[in-house]
Amino acid sequence: MRTRTLSLSLLLWPFVAQAQTLEPIGVLALEDETFFGVSGLEVSDDGNLFTAVTDRGWWLQGRFDRRGEIMTGATVETIEPIIGQNGFPVSARRSGDWSDAEGLAIAPDGTAYVSFERWAHVWRFDQVHSQAEWIKDHPTFYDHAENWQLEAAAIDPDGTVYVFSEKPLLDGFPIYRLGEDGLWTIDGYLPEQDVFAIVGADFAQDGSLYLLERKLVVGLWWQNRVRRVRLDGTEDRILWTGERGEYENLEGISVWEDEAGLRLTLVSDNNAAKNTPTQFVEFRLTE
Repeated sequence: MRTRTLSLSLLLWPFVAQAQTLEPIGVLALEDETFFGVSGLEVSDDGNLFTAVTDRGWWLQGRFDRRGEIMTGATVETIEPIIGQNGFPVSARRSGDWSDAEGLAIAPDGTAYVSFERWAHVWRFDQVHSQAEWIKDHPTFYDHAENWQLEAAAIDPDGTVYVFSEKPLLDGFPIYRLGEDGLWTIDGYLPEQDVFAIVGADFAQDGSLYLLERKLVVGLWWQNRVRRVRLDGTEDRILWTGERGEYENLEGISVWEDEAGLRLTLVSDNNAAKNTPTQFVEFRLTE
């Protein structure tokens, strides 16, 4: 069993003051009823296809339209319910918010992992749209406050699955790792910084973990940022912080690479509210 406690905030505080290294390259706002409550996102290696989960318990799959590197449109091509381990759509049971899918990670072989809030758990799917398979919960999944539970999922280059909670426990954000024995282990803790919550996560091929974080400022404005960490404790760095109210409620992040380098695609959760667009925001790593 691997265990460690990370003291990243003390070890790497000087990194926070460094210049921003993410260049915004496009924003796409869609007031389209086929995009609703998007919380978790995966983008294909070529940047053209996407898979998402919603907090109402649905899979969305589609494609981006692009002119060069700029997004000009997005289309949902399939909408399918997330099927629980009992064989029924999770969207059919709103009691207890069983349908509140938040984090999504898809392995190269198509195996998918979805983390859920409120009834905090993670399910495995042989493929997108298949029936869920049960993974035993970690005991501390139940220690997180209501609606601040398992918000982000990611798979590292070695194929190891991690999930992260929206809010920290006493020692910080637990680094939940799924072991080869099918059980969750806490590999350490990430420190909370400036009251930002973790809402999305994805690994780059070099093993760097990109965290999408956000907070609600005085109940009026969302503020978003991207933080990069190494789980061995050698880096904890803020790459970009948005202005208050600059974007909507960004919750999903996908890291991919084109010929020019690393790119990040972020998506907002409009909570299925009318007159609130779903935003896709893209950045390029410039360092």
